[in-house]
Amino acid sequence: MAKQRIFSIDALRGFSLLGILLMNILTFAFPYQIINPFEFFQQQDGALFKISSLFIIASFYPIFAFLFGYGLSIMYQNSIEKELNYYPMIIRRLSFLLLIGMIHGIFIFYGDILATYALLGFIAIIFVRLKPQHSLVALTIGFGILILLYILPMVLLQDATQVENFVGLQELERVNNILASADYLSIIGVNLKYFGMNVANTILVGPFSILPIMLFGIYAHQINWLNKIRNHKNLYTVIGLVIFILGLAIKMIQIVLEGSMTSQLISQLLGGPIVALSYIIFFVLLCEDATARKVLNPLQYIGKLSLTTYLTQSIICIFIFYGIGLNYYGKLPVLTIYTIAIVIYLVQLLLSYLYLKKFKQGPIEKLWRKVTYLK
Repeated sequence: MAKQRIFSIDALRGFSLLGILLMNILTFAFPYQIINPFEFFQQQDGALFKISSLFIIASFYPIFAFLFGYGLSIMYQNSIEKELNYYPMIIRRLSFLLLIGMIHGIFIFYGDILATYALLGFIAIIFVRLKPQHSLVALTIGFGILILLYILPMVLLQDATQVENFVGLQELERVNNILASADYLSIIGVNLKYFGMNVANTILVGPFSILPIMLFGIYAHQINWLNKIRNHKNLYTVIGLVIFILGLAIKMIQIVLEGSMTSQLISQLLGGPIVALSYIIFFVLLCEDATARKVLNPLQYIGKLSLTTYLTQSIICIFIFYGIGLNYYGKLPVLTIYTIAIVIYLVQLLLSYLYLKKFKQGPIEKLWRKVTYLK
């Protein structure tokens, strides 16, 4: 059972990397984070983006956050069994991740998530040594604060049906021109600005949005929740379907309201994690089926190289889309962009399999382990 549990985690991590790439590649290809994409994409692109907004966007980073919390709890349990001092070890690990995230966010991709997870991880590690109920209460309070003090006031204080201008046209044109140019220093300037905004958002909102998902990962490991899913397949199939429908219903709001800022926030902060929860349940259930397990088996290889894979995806995308590379920024339809993403992922899948036949860890993972354990 332990071996199967590890497979489920690695394969789920590999699966989430595909969704994260499908989400991130739009940011590389368009000024996605500073526009209203429901206005920007039209006709066929618009239809495909709406499908993506329901099933992909904001529904895969929560899986990564869940697994991040789950991993923090596993490391704490392992440290007890091996009689290691957990907190100095995990602080080194999170500090290294924060450094990698800052380098990634400033020099490659301003939409970095590594720094976000590292910063919130410093809070999450408090809960790994507490009883499961503490994590459950904290995540409930966190989401409650998110709804009452952040989402609800935005709904009440503005017309949610209004389509807002996310940034001025002058700023939009400036960003477009820079990212499509070969001026790498100016690209770093754009990254620095919007990465800084993401870090500020992490500090202000992250404790009430992403951190509760990490805490649920810690809670899930502490109560062996994945095993409960396996032991009650019929019950969790129904629960998964109900959660999935609820999540899609919430994410539909942004489509009905033409992508207003408020509706997108509701979709991303509430609908996304709910859909992600259903994906986790369905994935664990699929891993119990012998045929499905064979199909999903390759995902474990890319999951074991998740950090290297994530960073490599960004390097490939910046080369394809920005002016310092092939310069396809703003020039390709969404279908072509997603086709490129799937090709990138399949190539990474093959390379991960070949790499792990000779090596036990990815290059970044190996360095991360050395920093963590000092050996």
